[in-house]
Amino acid sequence: MEPKKKNRPNSLVIILFALIVLMVIIYFILVMFFPAVFDLMNTGDIQPVSDK
Repeated sequence: MEPKKKNRPNSLVIILFALIVLMVIIYFILVMFFPAVFDLMNTGDIQPVSDK
């Protein structure tokens, strides 16, 4: 009897998932230690609509 092959995802999928998790963690670390950098970012606030 052969040992069953494990159904593992592609290594590229694992690397991409790990990079996304790492980017989220780095983002929260930057927000905690350097909040001034993110205060200058445009947040897309709603602008009043002018009727003509």
